[in-house]
Amino acid sequence: MKRFFTSLALLLAAALLPGAALAKDYHEIKGAASPAGGAWYVGMGAIGKAISSQNPDLDIAIFPGGGLANVLHVERGASDFGIAAHSVIVAAAKGVDPYKKPTKNVVSMLNLHDSTLLHFIVSKKSGIKSIQQIKDNKMPIRISMSHTAGNSYLFGKWVLEEYGISQKDIASWGGKIYTPSTNDAAAMMKDGQLDAALWIGPGESFMVLDIMNSVDLDILPIDEKVLDSLNKKYGLGRGVIPASAYGGKFGRDILTVNASTELMINKNVPDDIVYKMVKAICEKSADIIIASPYWSKLSPETAGRGLALPLHPGAERYYREKGYLD
Repeated sequence: MKRFFTSLALLLAAALLPGAALAKDYHEIKGAASPAGGAWYVGMGAIGKAISSQNPDLDIAIFPGGGLANVLHVERGASDFGIAAHSVIVAAAKGVDPYKKPTKNVVSMLNLHDSTLLHFIVSKKSGIKSIQQIKDNKMPIRISMSHTAGNSYLFGKWVLEEYGISQKDIASWGGKIYTPSTNDAAAMMKDGQLDAALWIGPGESFMVLDIMNSVDLDILPIDEKVLDSLNKKYGLGRGVIPASAYGGKFGRDILTVNASTELMINKNVPDDIVYKMVKAICEKSADIIIASPYWSKLSPETAGRGLALPLHPGAERYYREKGYLD
Protein backbone atom coordinates (compact mmCIF):
# COMPACT_ATOMS: atom_id res chain seq x y z
CA MET A 1 0.00 0.00 0.00
CA LYS A 2 2.86 2.37 0.88
CA ARG A 3 4.38 1.67 -2.53
CA PHE A 4 1.03 2.49 -4.20
CA PHE A 5 0.77 5.89 -2.50
CA THR A 6 4.41 6.62 -3.28
CA SER A 7 3.82 5.86 -6.96
CA LEU A 8 0.63 7.94 -6.96
CA ALA A 9 2.46 10.86 -5.40
CA LEU A 10 5.18 10.64 -8.04
CA LEU A 11 2.58 10.64 -10.83
CA LEU A 12 0.82 13.67 -9.39
CA ALA A 13 4.09 15.50 -8.99
CA ALA A 14 5.06 14.71 -12.57
CA ALA A 15 1.72 16.03 -13.80
CA LEU A 16 2.47 19.37 -12.19
CA LEU A 17 5.87 19.74 -13.83
CA PRO A 18 6.22 22.17 -16.78
CA GLY A 19 5.68 20.40 -20.08
CA ALA A 20 4.07 17.41 -18.40
CA ALA A 21 0.54 18.29 -19.54
CA LEU A 22 -1.49 15.68 -21.31
CA ALA A 23 -1.17 15.48 -25.08
CA LYS A 24 -3.33 17.97 -26.95
CA ASP A 25 -6.82 16.78 -27.81
CA TYR A 26 -7.10 17.18 -31.56
CA HIS A 27 -10.84 16.48 -31.71
CA GLU A 28 -11.28 20.27 -31.83
CA ILE A 29 -9.33 21.73 -34.72
CA LYS A 30 -8.88 25.50 -34.77
CA GLY A 31 -8.61 27.31 -38.08
CA ALA A 32 -7.39 30.88 -38.63
CA ALA A 33 -9.31 32.78 -41.33
CA SER A 34 -9.74 36.47 -42.22
CA PRO A 35 -11.69 39.15 -40.34
CA ALA A 36 -15.31 38.06 -39.89
CA GLY A 37 -17.32 38.58 -43.05
CA GLY A 38 -14.30 38.57 -45.35
CA ALA A 39 -13.99 36.28 -48.36
CA TRP A 40 -11.53 33.99 -46.60
CA TYR A 41 -13.76 33.77 -43.55
CA VAL A 42 -16.67 32.58 -45.68
CA GLY A 43 -14.47 30.12 -47.55
CA MET A 44 -12.88 28.75 -44.40
CA GLY A 45 -16.34 28.26 -42.97
CA ALA A 46 -17.18 26.11 -45.98
CA ILE A 47 -13.94 24.16 -45.52
CA GLY A 48 -14.75 23.59 -41.86
CA LYS A 49 -18.23 22.35 -42.77
CA ALA A 50 -16.79 19.99 -45.39
CA ILE A 51 -14.38 18.45 -42.89
CA SER A 52 -16.95 18.09 -40.10
CA SER A 53 -19.60 16.61 -42.38
CA GLN A 54 -17.31 13.71 -43.26
CA ASN A 55 -15.69 13.45 -39.84
CA PRO A 56 -18.21 13.83 -37.01
CA ASP A 57 -15.38 13.18 -34.55
CA LEU A 58 -13.66 16.42 -35.61
CA ASP A 59 -15.01 19.74 -34.38
CA ILE A 60 -13.68 22.44 -36.72
CA ALA A 61 -13.72 25.90 -35.13
CA ILE A 62 -12.98 28.82 -37.49
CA PHE A 63 -11.71 32.02 -35.91
CA PRO A 64 -11.18 35.52 -37.34
CA GLY A 65 -7.58 36.19 -38.30
CA GLY A 66 -5.42 38.07 -40.77
CA GLY A 67 -3.17 37.18 -43.68
CA LEU A 68 0.06 38.06 -41.89
CA ALA A 69 -0.85 36.95 -38.38
CA ASN A 70 -2.23 33.55 -39.39
CA VAL A 71 1.23 32.12 -40.05
CA LEU A 72 2.32 33.02 -36.54
CA HIS A 73 -0.88 31.59 -35.04
CA VAL A 74 -0.15 28.26 -36.74
CA GLU A 75 3.55 28.41 -35.84
CA ARG A 76 2.72 28.81 -32.14
CA GLY A 77 -0.09 26.26 -32.17
CA ALA A 78 -2.74 28.85 -31.27
CA SER A 79 -4.40 27.68 -34.50
CA ASP A 80 -3.95 24.19 -35.87
CA PHE A 81 -4.32 25.28 -39.48
CA GLY A 82 -4.90 28.50 -41.32
CA ILE A 83 -5.07 30.35 -44.61
CA ALA A 84 -2.48 32.72 -46.06
CA ALA A 85 -1.03 33.89 -49.33
CA HIS A 86 1.74 31.74 -50.81
CA SER A 87 4.28 34.57 -50.63
CA VAL A 88 3.46 35.34 -46.99
CA ILE A 89 4.16 31.72 -46.04
CA VAL A 90 7.43 31.88 -48.00
CA ALA A 91 8.46 35.10 -46.23
CA ALA A 92 7.67 33.59 -42.83
CA ALA A 93 9.67 30.46 -43.60
CA LYS A 94 12.66 32.60 -44.61
CA GLY A 95 12.24 34.98 -41.70
CA VAL A 96 12.20 38.03 -43.99
CA ASP A 97 10.07 41.19 -43.90
CA PRO A 98 7.75 41.39 -42.00
CA TYR A 99 8.87 38.37 -39.96
CA LYS A 100 11.76 38.46 -37.51
CA LYS A 101 12.78 34.80 -37.63
CA PRO A 102 11.98 31.72 -39.72
CA THR A 103 9.02 29.54 -38.84
CA LYS A 104 9.80 25.96 -37.83
CA ASN A 105 6.41 24.37 -37.17
CA VAL A 106 4.45 25.40 -40.26
CA VAL A 107 4.05 23.00 -43.20
CA SER A 108 1.85 22.99 -46.28
CA MET A 109 -1.52 21.35 -46.59
CA LEU A 110 -3.41 22.43 -49.71
CA ASN A 111 -3.15 24.89 -52.61
CA LEU A 112 -6.36 26.67 -53.62
CA HIS A 113 -4.76 27.90 -56.85
CA ASP A 114 -6.79 31.09 -56.83
CA SER A 115 -5.65 34.43 -58.21
CA THR A 116 -5.50 37.54 -56.04
CA LEU A 117 -4.28 40.60 -57.92
CA LEU A 118 -2.80 43.78 -56.51
CA HIS A 119 -4.54 46.94 -57.73
CA PHE A 120 -2.41 50.10 -57.55
CA ILE A 121 -5.28 52.55 -58.00
CA VAL A 122 -4.63 56.23 -58.71
CA SER A 123 -6.75 59.29 -59.31
CA LYS A 124 -5.91 60.75 -62.72
CA LYS A 125 -6.24 64.17 -61.15
CA SER A 126 -3.05 63.39 -59.17
CA GLY A 127 -1.01 63.32 -62.38
CA ILE A 128 0.53 59.97 -61.45
CA LYS A 129 1.10 57.86 -64.55
CA SER A 130 3.61 55.30 -63.26
CA ILE A 131 5.11 54.08 -60.01
CA GLN A 132 8.57 55.01 -61.28
CA GLN A 133 7.36 58.60 -61.69
CA ILE A 134 6.59 58.75 -57.96
CA LYS A 135 10.24 57.89 -57.25
CA ASP A 136 11.78 60.11 -59.93
CA ASN A 137 9.74 63.20 -59.06
CA LYS A 138 9.62 62.57 -55.30
CA MET A 139 5.89 63.06 -55.44
CA PRO A 140 4.09 63.91 -52.17
CA ILE A 141 1.65 61.07 -52.63
CA ARG A 142 -1.27 60.50 -50.29
CA ILE A 143 -1.78 56.76 -50.35
CA SER A 144 -4.01 54.23 -48.62
CA MET A 145 -2.22 50.93 -48.07
CA SER A 146 -5.09 49.28 -46.17
CA HIS A 147 -4.71 47.90 -42.65
CA THR A 148 -1.18 46.98 -41.58
CA ALA A 149 -1.99 43.29 -40.94
CA GLY A 150 -3.27 42.70 -44.46
CA ASN A 151 -1.78 41.57 -47.76
CA SER A 152 -2.54 44.89 -49.51
CA TYR A 153 -0.25 46.68 -47.08
CA LEU A 154 2.56 44.13 -47.24
CA PHE A 155 2.56 43.57 -51.00
CA GLY A 156 2.26 47.31 -51.62
CA LYS A 157 5.22 47.91 -49.30
CA TRP A 158 7.27 45.28 -51.14
CA VAL A 159 6.39 46.78 -54.53
CA LEU A 160 7.27 50.33 -53.48
CA GLU A 161 10.56 49.18 -51.96
CA GLU A 162 11.54 47.45 -55.21
CA TYR A 163 11.11 50.83 -56.90
CA GLY A 164 13.32 52.35 -54.20
CA ILE A 165 10.48 54.04 -52.34
CA SER A 166 10.40 53.66 -48.56
CA GLN A 167 7.69 54.85 -46.25
CA LYS A 168 10.17 57.37 -44.84
CA ASP A 169 10.71 58.68 -48.37
CA ILE A 170 7.00 59.27 -48.83
CA ALA A 171 6.84 61.23 -45.59
CA SER A 172 9.98 63.24 -46.41
CA TRP A 173 8.49 64.22 -49.80
CA GLY A 174 5.45 65.65 -48.03
CA GLY A 175 3.21 62.66 -48.66
CA LYS A 176 1.26 60.57 -46.19
CA ILE A 177 0.39 56.90 -45.72
CA TYR A 178 -3.07 55.98 -44.52
CA THR A 179 -4.26 52.58 -43.27
CA PRO A 180 -8.07 52.76 -43.34
CA SER A 181 -10.63 50.07 -44.08
CA THR A 182 -11.44 49.47 -47.74
CA ASN A 183 -14.76 51.29 -47.41
CA ASP A 184 -13.11 54.28 -45.77
CA ALA A 185 -10.41 54.34 -48.44
CA ALA A 186 -13.08 54.48 -51.13
CA ALA A 187 -14.79 57.36 -49.34
CA MET A 188 -11.48 59.21 -48.99
CA MET A 189 -10.73 58.75 -52.67
CA LYS A 190 -14.15 60.11 -53.63
CA ASP A 191 -13.62 63.09 -51.33
CA GLY A 192 -10.26 63.90 -52.91
CA GLN A 193 -8.27 63.02 -49.80
CA LEU A 194 -6.20 60.34 -51.55
CA ASP A 195 -4.06 60.20 -54.66
CA ALA A 196 -3.71 56.42 -54.59
CA ALA A 197 -5.06 53.33 -52.87
CA LEU A 198 -3.99 49.69 -52.80
CA TRP A 199 -6.27 46.68 -52.90
CA ILE A 200 -5.57 42.99 -53.36
CA GLY A 201 -8.13 40.30 -53.91
CA PRO A 202 -9.78 37.97 -56.40
CA GLY A 203 -11.85 39.30 -59.27
CA GLU A 204 -12.77 42.93 -59.70
CA SER A 205 -12.14 45.32 -56.82
CA PHE A 206 -15.39 46.48 -55.29
CA MET A 207 -13.50 49.61 -54.22
CA VAL A 208 -12.84 50.46 -57.87
CA LEU A 209 -16.44 49.72 -58.77
CA ASP A 210 -17.61 51.93 -55.91
CA ILE A 211 -15.65 55.02 -56.88
CA MET A 212 -15.07 54.80 -60.64
CA ASN A 213 -18.32 56.59 -61.48
CA SER A 214 -17.41 59.65 -59.42
CA VAL A 215 -13.62 59.77 -59.81
CA ASP A 216 -11.53 59.36 -62.97
CA LEU A 217 -9.24 56.45 -62.08
CA ASP A 218 -6.39 54.46 -63.50
CA ILE A 219 -4.62 51.29 -62.34
CA LEU A 220 -0.83 51.40 -62.64
CA PRO A 221 1.13 48.45 -64.03
CA ILE A 222 4.19 46.99 -62.29
CA ASP A 223 7.38 46.76 -64.34
CA GLU A 224 8.55 43.32 -65.45
CA LYS A 225 11.93 43.67 -63.70
CA VAL A 226 10.18 44.50 -60.44
CA LEU A 227 7.90 41.49 -60.82
CA ASP A 228 10.92 39.24 -61.42
CA SER A 229 12.66 40.55 -58.30
CA LEU A 230 9.54 40.13 -56.15
CA ASN A 231 9.16 36.57 -57.37
CA LYS A 232 12.73 35.68 -56.42
CA LYS A 233 12.54 37.31 -53.01
CA TYR A 234 9.02 36.46 -51.87
CA GLY A 235 7.51 34.01 -54.33
CA LEU A 236 5.02 36.58 -55.61
CA GLY A 237 3.62 35.64 -58.99
CA ARG A 238 3.02 37.59 -62.18
CA GLY A 239 -0.60 38.47 -62.78
CA VAL A 240 -2.67 40.39 -65.28
CA ILE A 241 -5.75 42.52 -64.75
CA PRO A 242 -7.34 41.90 -68.16
CA ALA A 243 -8.40 44.68 -70.49
CA SER A 244 -11.95 43.35 -70.25
CA ALA A 245 -12.11 44.06 -66.50
CA TYR A 246 -14.29 46.89 -65.23
CA GLY A 247 -16.23 47.05 -68.46
CA GLY A 248 -13.04 47.68 -70.42
CA LYS A 249 -12.60 51.08 -68.76
CA PHE A 250 -8.79 50.90 -68.64
CA GLY A 251 -8.42 49.64 -72.20
CA ARG A 252 -5.35 47.46 -71.69
CA ASP A 253 -3.98 44.46 -69.85
CA ILE A 254 -2.29 45.62 -66.64
CA LEU A 255 0.72 43.69 -65.28
CA THR A 256 0.63 43.26 -61.53
CA VAL A 257 1.42 41.04 -58.57
CA ASN A 258 -0.48 37.78 -58.26
CA ALA A 259 -0.62 35.77 -55.02
CA SER A 260 -2.26 32.36 -54.76
CA THR A 261 -3.80 31.25 -51.48
CA GLU A 262 -2.87 28.16 -49.50
CA LEU A 263 -3.82 26.24 -46.39
CA MET A 264 -0.98 25.58 -43.95
CA ILE A 265 -0.97 23.44 -40.85
CA ASN A 266 1.10 22.93 -37.72
CA LYS A 267 3.45 19.99 -38.22
CA ASN A 268 2.44 18.49 -34.85
CA VAL A 269 -1.15 17.79 -35.90
CA PRO A 270 -1.35 13.98 -36.17
CA ASP A 271 -1.00 12.49 -39.64
CA ASP A 272 -4.33 10.65 -39.55
CA ILE A 273 -6.24 13.83 -38.73
CA VAL A 274 -4.56 15.82 -41.52
CA TYR A 275 -5.28 12.95 -43.91
CA LYS A 276 -8.97 13.12 -43.01
CA MET A 277 -9.03 16.90 -43.37
CA VAL A 278 -7.44 16.94 -46.82
CA LYS A 279 -9.57 14.03 -48.01
CA ALA A 280 -12.75 15.82 -46.96
CA ILE A 281 -11.74 19.13 -48.58
CA CYS A 282 -10.90 17.39 -51.85
CA GLU A 283 -14.01 15.25 -51.90
CA LYS A 284 -16.23 18.21 -51.01
CA SER A 285 -14.43 20.71 -53.26
CA ALA A 286 -17.57 21.33 -55.35
CA ASP A 287 -19.51 22.42 -52.25
CA ILE A 288 -16.65 24.67 -51.15
CA ILE A 289 -16.55 26.35 -54.57
CA ILE A 290 -20.29 27.06 -54.39
CA ALA A 291 -19.74 28.88 -51.10
CA SER A 292 -16.58 30.63 -52.33
CA PRO A 293 -16.65 31.00 -56.15
CA TYR A 294 -13.25 32.70 -56.16
CA TRP A 295 -11.80 29.29 -55.35
CA SER A 296 -13.12 27.83 -58.59
CA LYS A 297 -9.70 26.37 -59.43
CA LEU A 298 -9.63 24.23 -56.29
CA SER A 299 -8.97 20.76 -57.66
CA PRO A 300 -7.98 17.53 -55.89
CA GLU A 301 -5.57 16.77 -58.75
CA THR A 302 -3.53 19.96 -58.21
CA ALA A 303 -4.17 20.77 -54.53
CA GLY A 304 -0.86 19.21 -53.47
CA ARG A 305 1.27 21.01 -56.03
CA GLY A 306 3.05 24.36 -56.15
CA LEU A 307 3.04 24.88 -52.39
CA ALA A 308 5.21 27.23 -50.35
CA LEU A 309 6.55 24.53 -48.00
CA PRO A 310 6.91 20.74 -47.82
CA LEU A 311 3.65 18.89 -47.36
CA HIS A 312 2.51 17.58 -44.00
CA PRO A 313 2.95 13.77 -44.11
CA GLY A 314 -0.79 13.25 -43.62
CA ALA A 315 -1.60 15.46 -46.60
CA GLU A 316 1.11 13.90 -48.74
CA ARG A 317 -0.25 10.44 -47.96
CA TYR A 318 -3.68 11.36 -49.37
CA TYR A 319 -2.32 12.94 -52.55
CA ARG A 320 0.00 9.99 -53.21
CA GLU A 321 -2.73 7.41 -52.59
CA LYS A 322 -4.85 9.16 -55.22
CA GLY A 323 -1.94 9.42 -57.66
CA TYR A 324 -1.91 13.24 -57.61
CA LEU A 325 1.84 13.54 -56.93
CA ASP A 326 4.71 12.41 -59.12
